[in-house]
Amino acid sequence: MLIPRTLRRTGACLALTAWLASPLAVANDFELQSGAAASDVRQMSEDLAAATSYKALGPAEAFGLIGTGVGAFAGYMATDDEDAWQRASGNRVGDITTAGLRARKGLPLGIDVSAFYADVLNTDGSLFGGALQYAIWEGGVATPGIALRLGYSQLTGVDDFDYDTWSVDATISKGFAMLTPYAGVGYVTGELDPSDSSIDAERVDNGRFFAGLRLSLGLIDITPEIEQNGDNFVTNLRLGITL
Repeated sequence: MLIPRTLRRTGACLALTAWLASPLAVANDFELQSGAAASDVRQMSEDLAAATSYKALGPAEAFGLIGTGVGAFAGYMATDDEDAWQRASGNRVGDITTAGLRARKGLPLGIDVSAFYADVLNTDGSLFGGALQYAIWEGGVATPGIALRLGYSQLTGVDDFDYDTWSVDATISKGFAMLTPYAGVGYVTGELDPSDSSIDAERVDNGRFFAGLRLSLGLIDITPEIEQNGDNFVTNLRLGITL
């Protein structure tokens, strides 16, 4: 069972790398103080939208009917305003770091579906979600591929509020031997719904820009990615196997 063993090792390495990359590396459970100011709750929602929304982590080309990809990923983002987190949650959250597993399957007509699960490290939260991608232009030897993607993610394990995001993106990419650079633009909507009725729900809508590079080494692929989401800068990394 070489592939599952490889994935477990890859996931463990990515999780360790993400944990070590966090400057706090201490528990910062996601909480919400009664009477928290709307501006501080909104800042929390802005940060969460950037950190927890579905990430591209791959080029636009469709996998095709028999294509399958599985891998591990990690993401890191410094929060935009630690003081706002301190006032709203009682915890001075300086970063949000995630690590998890994701899978992608090709379907007919240039459609791919994907799903993921991740832990939000050093917190009580976890994430799950998925995406539907459609290659509107398959691309070829001299032309790039173009795809549209609808993504969803939900934060779980948090008692004080519910949080989820929807995203829509357009990606363009062009392969050159082992390298496939890609870039895209999109839009993310995040909504924070507090369990405390004295605090209003917050919805944020952010534009985002991202770029990455997939390096294919046989069945193994490595994909670093950077993203500007609203005022937040996010770095992501995927290590996977594509069949």
